[in-house]
Amino acid sequence: MTTKPESVSPARQGVLPGMVLLAIDVAEKGQSTAIAVLQDARAELRTAVDHSIELVEKATAAAFRFTRKAVQRIDEAAAETLTGTERVLGGAVRSARETTNAAAQLATTAVSGVTASA
Repeated sequence: MTTKPESVSPARQGVLPGMVLLAIDVAEKGQSTAIAVLQDARAELRTAVDHSIELVEKATAAAFRFTRKAVQRIDEAAAETLTGTERVLGGAVRSARETTNAAAQLATTAVSGVTASA
């Protein structure tokens, strides 16, 4: 089996044109590699940004849930405080009323005792 020599184009004959063409090929390969790396970096950056946005979105949702729960607990505590205050004030009014009635009865008894002895 005989090997045919490859046909070399006239532009590739000689050392200098061969070196220039090799340099152009290397530059072209470097350019395509650089663009591919930049595309990969862009894709990874996009993924990182998307995940960051999702994280912020979830953190914001968690903050709103926490705020709702805090408002609910504060409202419950305020309602209990108001109920307790109402009981205390109601008891104080009843006590004042009973004290007033007792004082009125005592005054009536004292006046009756003074007028009866006079």
